Amino acid sequence: MKVSKRTTVVALLCLVSLFLGAGELFAQQQENKDRDLEAKRIEFQDFAKSKVQQLNRNHRFARSRMQIIPQDDGTYLARYHQIDDENMKMKVRRSESGSAPFVAVLSYREQVFEARAPTREKCQKSPFNLVRIIPNRHIFCYRKGAWN
Repeated sequence: MKVSKRTTVVALLCLVSLFLGAGELFAQQQENKDRDLEAKRIEFQDFAKSKVQQLNRNHRFARSRMQIIPQDDGTYLARYHQIDDENMKMKVRRSESGSAPFVAVLSYREQVFEARAPTREKCQKSPFNLVRIIPNRHIFCYRKGAWN
């Protein structure tokens, strides 16, 4: 079977256009994946801010439930914990799991504040000083349309 030069050129042009079309399709799929990942990052930011507010409200030693401890010298020590929402860090990435296509890591600093005063009442109203920072890290999965 003899193939003409023209048929060969046409076949090559078809292959090249097919190859270029596949490349464009791949590029479009990558662009869609990037957009989806960015959307999940934005969604996780809102979720994380809400989660930190909830953690601050419900913390066992939140400012509203601060510890007031009598000291041996007759003074009082007041202590509370607060999550620093200004310095929290978030990282969102794709997952290899079929059930959780995205995972995120939330890192934040839990701050411990203390004040001393001669009475319980003055202790609660005294200026508090930052005495300790506790690093925290939580991992979240995106499943069934929600972060958890």
